[in-house]
Amino acid sequence: MTKKQVQKQAPIAVLFTMLFAGQIASTIFLPGLPSIAVELQIPRSIVQIMVPVYLAAFASTQLIIGPLSDKFGRKPIVLLGILLFTFASYLCANANDIQTLLLCRVAQATGACSTLVISRAIIRDTSEGLAAAKAMSYVAIAMAIGPIMAPFIGGFLTGWFSWRATFLFTTLIGFIILILISINLKETLPKEMRNPPKLGTLFSNYIDLLKNKKFTAYSLITAFASGAMQAYVVSSPIIFIVLMGVSPEVFGFYVMVMPSLFVLATFISRKLMDYISVDQIIIIGGIFSCSGGVLQLFFGISEVQTPMPVLIAFAISNFGTGLVLGNCYAAALNSVKPEIAGSASALGGFLHFGWGALITITLANIEMTSSFVFSVAQLTTTSLALTTIIILNFIFNRNS
Repeated sequence: MTKKQVQKQAPIAVLFTMLFAGQIASTIFLPGLPSIAVELQIPRSIVQIMVPVYLAAFASTQLIIGPLSDKFGRKPIVLLGILLFTFASYLCANANDIQTLLLCRVAQATGACSTLVISRAIIRDTSEGLAAAKAMSYVAIAMAIGPIMAPFIGGFLTGWFSWRATFLFTTLIGFIILILISINLKETLPKEMRNPPKLGTLFSNYIDLLKNKKFTAYSLITAFASGAMQAYVVSSPIIFIVLMGVSPEVFGFYVMVMPSLFVLATFISRKLMDYISVDQIIIIGGIFSCSGGVLQLFFGISEVQTPMPVLIAFAISNFGTGLVLGNCYAAALNSVKPEIAGSASALGGFLHFGWGALITITLANIEMTSSFVFSVAQLTTTSLALTTIIILNFIFNRNS
């Protein structure tokens, strides 16, 4: 049985839905953060670590889930992951202390990360080259929209009911996705193509992947470019609501604007693929991303007192990220063999969300009195993305 006989193309609708479900859990609880602190009788700063804890678990457990999917196939692993996600979400909704809540968040992230690892591996199983890049663009959209839309949804759930309703919502979503995957997702990795690594060689396999210069470079570009998004998610409530006095309703609107720009950039990227190369699109995206960081630093130094300058500067970076992410996902996985796509997807995801966890936990421990701290974070991570793009194109590609 060949790859084409299993499935001719990636099931985009199913992958998009399950990945979106996994991503909303990262931030849907944010509007209820003050309520969690009051009800559990803990400082708000303790509750804030729920974001980096989730991202850290999301990043690290991919290193296990990816190889498991290479050994047992894509579908059984993602089904187990969604089942764990659903059960953990329910336990989060019923937690009565912060220790239980954080432990359940780790389990929730472990289950959710299977959606990312398996989605990217399935695309690698079923497509290559330009087709893979176009399919990955939908994955990038789901990854961007989920965390940004989640606080908007969570705001209504918290206002109408309580913070526990946000976790009951993810429980319901997980149950629906579990049924959807069971019925509609076909296995894309035939038994004869599976490459189950032994435990003793797993670490060396990851080292070999890191030695793959293109894989590592594209994965780092993904991590650095998306770092601006993670910085925005953790910083924007403080900047807009606390420092600038924006109401939660208006803040929700500001949050909703950003995904539209990312989606627009992703669709533009898909159209540009018919005229210029993927690497050229990535270069353009890197320039946009870093330019937004430079502008944000200018506004941060100026200590702007209104939201619009901060939003404009981030929007420029976010547009650039939309041009970068899907293309880098595809390029990274296209540089490895399909039978190790699960491990490669896991390592790429570890770099991606590991960087996001580092940014969020750093920002959560710095007191913000203006947008300056956020501006430094945005410029730092976007500059690293552009620098890696330059190195990739002027050293790796020219020598190949």
